[in-house]
Amino acid sequence: MTEGYAYPPQQSSRMRATLMVLGETRAVLQYEDHRIDCRLEEITCTEKVGNIPIKLRFPDGDLFIPDNESALPAYFLQSQKSGLSWLESSKLAILSCVFIAVLFIGAFFYVGLPSMSKGIVTLLPEEVPVAVGEHVLSQLDERLLKPSELPIEQQAHIQAEFDQLVADLPPMPVPPRLVFRSWERGPNAFALSDGTVILMDSLVAIADSDRQLNAILLHELGHVYYQHVMTSLVQSTLVSVSVAVITGESTGVIDTLTGLGVLFVTAGYSRENEEESDAFSATHLMAKYGDTTALAEMFEKLSAAHGAEMSMEWLSSHPDTNTRIEAAKQFNP
Repeated sequence: MTEGYAYPPQQSSRMRATLMVLGETRAVLQYEDHRIDCRLEEITCTEKVGNIPIKLRFPDGDLFIPDNESALPAYFLQSQKSGLSWLESSKLAILSCVFIAVLFIGAFFYVGLPSMSKGIVTLLPEEVPVAVGEHVLSQLDERLLKPSELPIEQQAHIQAEFDQLVADLPPMPVPPRLVFRSWERGPNAFALSDGTVILMDSLVAIADSDRQLNAILLHELGHVYYQHVMTSLVQSTLVSVSVAVITGESTGVIDTLTGLGVLFVTAGYSRENEEESDAFSATHLMAKYGDTTALAEMFEKLSAAHGAEMSMEWLSSHPDTNTRIEAAKQFNP
């Protein structure tokens, strides 16, 4: 005889119950004024998994949960273990599942998610990257950037070079345009999602030739061509959402670790984008001038202007400068 609780069909109430096995073929469940008599093979018995209690389901839907599972008749305890029970008790199976899960998560973040992000970006109407780019530029002009102080003649010359570069390139997802700005944080240039390439006066100042300046403009046009800005926005969002789903509700410590994980993954995406734009610039420099030394020269100038690089390469959003210089010098289309 085994004591426990019974749950009548389609009811949430529970009642004290007694389970008895009669002979080798029949079982009787009694609770309140109910008596359920059936064959043993008609009773469904769940497997013991972790701390989940064993449940006996009777033909009419009555459910019985014993107080002490070890007191159950041997018929139910000697039933063959399921695959899930074997997985729970096998250390090899557990380690194998963990290994496979880590591989799957890694493949999702480094293969599946980037491909998914690129697919989403291609489906976005042109109005989305245009609106994002315009908003970002307005915010930059309001908070960080100042009007360019380059002479109008020099701006016109650089604009003509830029237009010629664009004319020689394959079709772009959005029409590129060049704007001139000034800021106090050293030489730089960057692209926005709407095709805008922002060129800083300080970067123009360190370039010794049109070829060197064009090397950087081509790099930024590479970001426009591959839609790196919108792809990065989508990737960052998907990474954050995916990590939140995987970790669930978290404490402050987990939040910190999650933030570091997102930073680590998105930094890897950014390095890939920079390397892809470097290759884009080198390819079109080779086609236009027959060599790629101008790109390597500008990397050297930018490195000198910004000083020693901080942090480790795996945590940086840009590839190592020396690596980029060597890649530009030894570029083979």
